Amino acid sequence: MPFESWLYLCLICLLGASSPGPSLLVIIKHSVADGRRAGIRASVGHGIGVFIYALASASGLSFILDTNPFLFSIIQILGALFLIWIGFSTVMASLKAKRESILQKESDAQQKAILNSNHFRDGFIIAIFNPKILVFFSSLFSQFLKSGQGFDIHFYMACLAGAIDLVVYLVIVAIITINYFRQLYESYTKFILICFGGLLIILGFSIIIVHYT
Repeated sequence: MPFESWLYLCLICLLGASSPGPSLLVIIKHSVADGRRAGIRASVGHGIGVFIYALASASGLSFILDTNPFLFSIIQILGALFLIWIGFSTVMASLKAKRESILQKESDAQQKAILNSNHFRDGFIIAIFNPKILVFFSSLFSQFLKSGQGFDIHFYMACLAGAIDLVVYLVIVAIITINYFRQLYESYTKFILICFGGLLIILGFSIIIVHYT
């Protein structure tokens, strides 16, 4: 895989991990309620969950690519459209939402899945119980897989996704436990969301253009 593809993948994973959502809310809750160590344990659990999803996505898509290239092409197009939809929805939601409400969105089902007695487990569960993570990585990785790639490439992609997720959350834990930096992060949340959504839209359209030309 070309070096620029790794950089692009890294950037999208970085902004994706930084984007507000149920996972980030859980990390923040533990960090604020039980301290920095609790946030770190939850971050490690979440990073492992993301790694598992990412590896499953890359390996499964690679199998489809080798056995049915036509089906893989359909998945690529659907994945590109899904990325465009996520990007557009993210940008629109960030423009409409108030700054204070962006970090407070969490579905009832995901909230019930979280038990406050074990921070590592909670971080892992919120990742594994969130099927959007699997769909996101399936759509994203389908654009970077090529015929003939070995399992080591898929493993590195999963490691990259898991490592970036872990590092971003560790940084957020450090920030969120300091009031000044927490306010600073919240003030730039909307900007992060717009950048993330814009990149997904660009990636999706570029894939469709390349596919049909």
